[in-house]
Amino acid sequence: MRFWTIVYPGDNNEVIYETLSDAEIIATYWNHWYGKMCEKFGKDHVDAHYCKQDCIDDWTVVHWAVESKDD
Repeated sequence: MRFWTIVYPGDNNEVIYETLSDAEIIATYWNHWYGKMCEKFGKDHVDAHYCKQDCIDDWTVVHWAVESKDD
């Protein structure tokens, strides 16, 4: 399983780092992403051509996430 880190400003302009796993991204983003994809392309097309990895890939682009490494 991979982990992804995003950075955003907090309420007092402090820097917030948040790290999520692939599973957490699916748990929090899948329903939104899948619904929007079905609206745009149709459920049959989405079910035939897209998978959870596509959802994760979109989430990482939208959130400017970087993969966290153990180094």
